[in-house]
Amino acid sequence: MGTWTLWIAFNAGVALFLLLDLGLFHRRAHVIALREAALESAVWVALSVGFGFWIYFSHGRGSGLEFFTGYVIEKSLSVDNVFIFLLIFQYFRVDPRYQHRLLFYGVLGALILRGAMIGVGTILIQRFEWILYLFGAFLLYAGFKLFGADHSVHPEKNPVVRWAQRIMPMSQTGDGQKLFVRENGRLLAAPLFLVVLVLETTDFIFALDSIPAVFGVTRDPFLVYSSNVCAILGLRAFYFLLAGILPYFRYLDEGLAVVLMFIGAKMLAEPWVHISTGLSLAIVGGVIAFAILISVIRAKPKVDAMDSQKGRYRLRGCSITPEYIGRLADEDPEQRGQVAQDLFASGVLNVQHLVQECEKDDELRALIVRERAIGSATGKLPPPRRTVGIAVLPETFAKIRAANGSPPLADAPGDQDVLEFELEFVMGALHSRLDILTTKTPGAGGAIDRFLEKFGEGIQQVEFDVTDVDHATQILRERFKVEPIFPATRPGANGTRVNFFLVPARDGKKALVELVEQPKRTL
Repeated sequence: MGTWTLWIAFNAGVALFLLLDLGLFHRRAHVIALREAALESAVWVALSVGFGFWIYFSHGRGSGLEFFTGYVIEKSLSVDNVFIFLLIFQYFRVDPRYQHRLLFYGVLGALILRGAMIGVGTILIQRFEWILYLFGAFLLYAGFKLFGADHSVHPEKNPVVRWAQRIMPMSQTGDGQKLFVRENGRLLAAPLFLVVLVLETTDFIFALDSIPAVFGVTRDPFLVYSSNVCAILGLRAFYFLLAGILPYFRYLDEGLAVVLMFIGAKMLAEPWVHISTGLSLAIVGGVIAFAILISVIRAKPKVDAMDSQKGRYRLRGCSITPEYIGRLADEDPEQRGQVAQDLFASGVLNVQHLVQECEKDDELRALIVRERAIGSATGKLPPPRRTVGIAVLPETFAKIRAANGSPPLADAPGDQDVLEFELEFVMGALHSRLDILTTKTPGAGGAIDRFLEKFGEGIQQVEFDVTDVDHATQILRERFKVEPIFPATRPGANGTRVNFFLVPARDGKKALVELVEQPKRTL
């Protein structure tokens, strides 16, 4: 159905929308809020669905169903792309403000790359029709490999990246969102250029699965190309919409694996068993919907919303990544508050088992400073006063502080390589307190510097207030067999006295707990 006029008009429309997107709506680099991502995703989906209905009514039911089937397959497979993009940005520690522009460059490259691959695939199918059986066999293999797939990212092993690093002069500092910078009269590739290379090579790998899958639905190159393009165009907004809720899609890989294997089997059995496009669309859509439904049902007992009316924290479905932490600098106060509650809940629930054990000891329970505003009216013992420490890079520290009204810095002892300030958010009966921490001297080997070097930005500690840190330390050592990190209590921020402990955590690892002496501090 793809006449030259239709090809030109479609690509002209795509170019126009991309120019409007980058030149008008995202001319200024900024962090994409959830509301903005949801609106953009809705617009891209509406445009794609509208285009599909135009094909349906102008070129017939068969062509329309083929487009929608290809679009659903591509859109579903793009969720895997989203997860990989999240890991890539986390690996390179890409500033959230620049991620949309990098994804834009990735989309441009993907359009060119996929157009070339679809052209080659079309020529091969026209000359060697038997190659469809190779495509089918490959999809069966790809689907089998997708079960339990490892999504870890290793850009340092990427041959394209290693080749670029060998032959191209690289800048070690970069300049904002630029891919190339000029230093001392030389044009150098900025670190973000490597990120674009990784994005492009990753998309190429995904295209090896997705393009044969759409050829299994339709042989029309225009429908293959347009369904790919429509799915890719909304991928950037889709990324910012889904990045925080990917844990809800824990079984999507299995669903995608079944879809790929179904399309592969359909291609191999085509000479003997014909499956209509309408039935194919129903099967693909049903498998994906079932995978998402099962993911949500299975995740619900472990990942639930927080109950602000009853004052209980329950962990929501969010990924605690540097990008997510960076949303504490979001322009929307509601977004900042939600992120703070997620971080706080993740921290306190990770050491909840220790707290429950400590509450059984009458003497230790009496030393804990408590939230007087929570639970006092019910007769129940209020929960401990807790603060979750978030270690961030100095540039992230500055952005979060500026976005939250520049709260005062804590008065930390001069010999401790730390800068910190406290944030507090209240929703209903919930108080979420965060200490935002960073190193004063990157590379000096201080505690926060070592944490950032080893783990990157993340939850560094959970702080509990007690009235007597020496007595609490003695009880933990003697009755709970938990040894303090320091042999004696040491000075903390704002004139406090503190000690630290490594304790078993909810995730099976170790968590750092800080006891802070606050004999006179109450809420």
